[in-house]
Amino acid sequence: MKKRLLVIVLCFAMAASMLAGCGSSSAGDSQNSQGASSGTSSAAAANSDEEVTLTVMSTLITETEAPLEQAMADAYMKEHQNVKIKFLEQPVNEMAKKIIALNTSGDLPDAFFMPTEFMAQAHDMGIIVDHEKLLGPEFISTLNEKVVEFGKIEGQLMLVPWHVIPVALIARADWMKDAGIDKIETVADFQTAAKAFTKDGHWGFSMVGTKNGSGEARFCQFIRTFGVNEVYKDASGKWVSDLTTDKYKKALQTFVDLSKKDGVVPPGVTETGYPEAVAYFAKEQTGLMISGSNAIGAIESANPALKGKLVSIPMPADERHVTNLQTSGYAITTECKNPEAMADYLKFMTSKDIAVDFAIKSGRLPVTKEAISAPELQTDSFKGFLDCMQYALPQPSFPAYTEILDIMGDSYNTMLATNRTIDEIMKTVETRLKSVLEANN
Repeated sequence: MKKRLLVIVLCFAMAASMLAGCGSSSAGDSQNSQGASSGTSSAAAANSDEEVTLTVMSTLITETEAPLEQAMADAYMKEHQNVKIKFLEQPVNEMAKKIIALNTSGDLPDAFFMPTEFMAQAHDMGIIVDHEKLLGPEFISTLNEKVVEFGKIEGQLMLVPWHVIPVALIARADWMKDAGIDKIETVADFQTAAKAFTKDGHWGFSMVGTKNGSGEARFCQFIRTFGVNEVYKDASGKWVSDLTTDKYKKALQTFVDLSKKDGVVPPGVTETGYPEAVAYFAKEQTGLMISGSNAIGAIESANPALKGKLVSIPMPADERHVTNLQTSGYAITTECKNPEAMADYLKFMTSKDIAVDFAIKSGRLPVTKEAISAPELQTDSFKGFLDCMQYALPQPSFPAYTEILDIMGDSYNTMLATNRTIDEIMKTVETRLKSVLEANN
């Protein structure tokens, strides 16, 4: 099994290489139709003979979408001969720590990919420019309103939106039909489907059980469906949390039981990260996965035979449907010496033809109203992701939000890996949470 999974993971890299040519072509075609608007929006980038170098700390350049992002940069540099775009590689789970270190040493890049969970801390650090002023009202008006709303912390837009990755449930539509399942609306429906899919060497659910950003982000959406708010301000303006409540206890136990009691999760779950979970699904070993829309691109790239067999569904509800919109993009730092040129390049990446092509190949959905309505995206595989945007909850502006995620990650990962009871875990959660909240109130 491990060897077969390795083959699938390697498939991702091969698929990305194959996409490189397509990405370059489509980006080049797109820039011809979009060039006039992008060329006039920044005199610094388009009308100067002075060489401009833009350093961009990217996470996608470390992933299978790397050729697609490089194609966008190449297309822009072809149109703007004086601009050189230099990518700095940084995995997303390590981005926050890296930016903190670079800020301390005075070596911030011109722009960096902004992880959602890092927004509040980056705001407090004061290292991000006024994006709305830099981008201008005309460009801002082209963006989906929720994209702008959820990209803000205390009124400041923390990034130049590039794409969104709503979190939903991905399912095998053909397996649902074979099992006589016509909908997955509730957590109970989800459990039923997972059990029905677990047979003949298959498992129901590709759980991401690692204690890292990927696992914690998915688990966070799961517990939110139980009515849990991980951290928020009460009526008095004090930071509080539902992580010590019976709702969290129920959500945590239900999640862990999927593996330890129901047996619907492949073995070795605490070492199953996002790539491994996608590999199980692409290998047709699992039929359900909680993930962002980008997983559609990863799965179909690894196994093209699954095109037309996937369906996306809003997160099954215990009390409510939810999603994290995951407004994604680059934050321009206060150290950037050519912010207008940087902004012009980032606008270029959102243009319709480029954004729709990128969405189809990567599953990362557009941020502009025009692009997100494109007919090419109105498919079963994307429908649930588009529908669930109405259930989006805002990102908490809690300064130590990454510590809240760490508490949650430790709770599920420890229960999955050990025989510690739910009551023991809840005591640990209570102790750690009390310390974090007191330090920030």
